[in-house]
Amino acid sequence: MTPFTPAEAVGLLFAQPDVELEISDGAFIRVHAIRIENDLVVATAPRLSVQTGMELTGRVIGPDGQPWVIPLQLEDASYHTPDLAVCRMRAMGCEVDTTRRSAQRVPIGGVAWLEAVNCRDIVDGDRVDGSLEDLSRTGVAFTTTRVLREGDRLVFNGRFFADSIAGEVRVASVRPAAAPGHIVVGCRFIDIDADSVARIDRILSGGREPEGDAQIDVSALRDLASGENDGGGWRGIFKRG
Repeated sequence: MTPFTPAEAVGLLFAQPDVELEISDGAFIRVHAIRIENDLVVATAPRLSVQTGMELTGRVIGPDGQPWVIPLQLEDASYHTPDLAVCRMRAMGCEVDTTRRSAQRVPIGGVAWLEAVNCRDIVDGDRVDGSLEDLSRTGVAFTTTRVLREGDRLVFNGRFFADSIAGEVRVASVRPAAAPGHIVVGCRFIDIDADSVARIDRILSGGREPEGDAQIDVSALRDLASGENDGGGWRGIFKRG
């Protein structure tokens, strides 16, 4: 697939002026675009989090649903206010984001409820209710009527029949749902415990335990072979009827 040009990537990434960019693995800052000139963006950013020469990463979902990663070189970061710096960032290209959808997601039904941790349009601690759409070991998608945006962080809780999972998620994509007034929110797990991962594996395998975990009751087999059970052993099975 042909990637976007740097100018097109910038236009896609900064479709809204406020954007979260990754500055290191799992660490994000929010920047506000002031001016865009082809592949160059002038924006404000947290002053103590940026410095000239560093590289930032933007992640977007293209019009075709394909995830893209956009590296930006910070050419200049200068004092603006005690809290903000004015930054000149230039897009270096655009590549398919292989970190997203790294595990196959399967459609699944269930209920979801989340607690806002750091969201642009939802107060911290507020509850978000939704219906589950799909699930994988790395992420989950759900529909909701609440307004969520890429980069928002929430604590996720989901229930699939008898199984429940919990973990912190970051919104990776938002698209309109089939139902009016609803959106489909795709999220990546950024913090999840081993028990929840094990439950996800069980859910994705249709409720089967992973191979190799089943234990054989050796004593029961001995009883069956010796005829010390009520059925008369394995010989009794063939004598019946």
